[in-house]
Amino acid sequence: MAGATEVQLWKTSDGKRGIPEAIFIDNVEAVCATAGKPTDVVAKLQELYSKYQYMQSSLTAQRASLKTKLPDIVSALETVNHLIDRRNKAEECESTEYTYQLCETVWCKASAAPTNVVCLWLGANCMLEYTLEEALELLTTNEKNARENLKSLEEDIAFMRDQITTTEVNIARTHNYGVKLRQQATQDEQKQPVPAAITNETTFSPPARTGADSNQEAATASAGKAKGLGAYTWKQEKDEVEVSVKVPKGVQKSDVRVTILMDSLKVEHGETLLLEGTLAGKCGPNGSTWTMTGSRVEITLEKASEGVWPSLFES
Repeated sequence: MAGATEVQLWKTSDGKRGIPEAIFIDNVEAVCATAGKPTDVVAKLQELYSKYQYMQSSLTAQRASLKTKLPDIVSALETVNHLIDRRNKAEECESTEYTYQLCETVWCKASAAPTNVVCLWLGANCMLEYTLEEALELLTTNEKNARENLKSLEEDIAFMRDQITTTEVNIARTHNYGVKLRQQATQDEQKQPVPAAITNETTFSPPARTGADSNQEAATASAGKAKGLGAYTWKQEKDEVEVSVKVPKGVQKSDVRVTILMDSLKVEHGETLLLEGTLAGKCGPNGSTWTMTGSRVEITLEKASEGVWPSLFES
């Protein structure tokens, strides 16, 4: 949109591993007026949301890794403390009997004399020998660092949840504002008289029980050929198509099923087919949405490529 400027949807946050802090959009109308259409703002928010999701999965994986390593560090530290205690209390030539796990279901006993060295497994097929004092210092430092990192990760994950929640709320409020604008535009158009030759309103009647072909109503040239019992209107911009389908009064959103595929659209109410047809152009199902407003189903189809469709459905 001409004149649209970049809107800051996040700001840098100090001390949170560089995680950007989401800015709550207090005035959605002002932001959309500055940045462009609501759909443009929603697209930017969804991009930010996907980044937050990726960062959250990375932090969760780091936390899980630390929670796995910490018990091993604590166990190794207890063993070294035990060896130091036995060394200090043992008499000359005195040995200690230990029970150790040979394999998954086999345990063995062994006698070991007091020692001043111990081998620590560092991973990556690497084991190094340390004196007991060096091992104690190393493991104590590792345990302290692991607990501090775990605490920091917990704080970062909690902070991340707040940003995800804020972004979800921003997306919902901006999307709803866009729906409100489209509904207002639709109402304004309906208030204006439209010549019958160019109207996009198409009503379909069910065939008579006799099956006579004369009772079948075809869609107008501006809508194309479709099946269903519902009346609908449609309009388009270069990058999206908006379809409004009438449903019986009192119908809940949970009773309506909308199926959007790349080349077709289907609207059902229970077992009743309201609208179905092959689209005159290709759309992007992932970027298309629908909602209920009163007694109408409002559908927004994202065009796969910009352009003008000759009709809503193929003739």
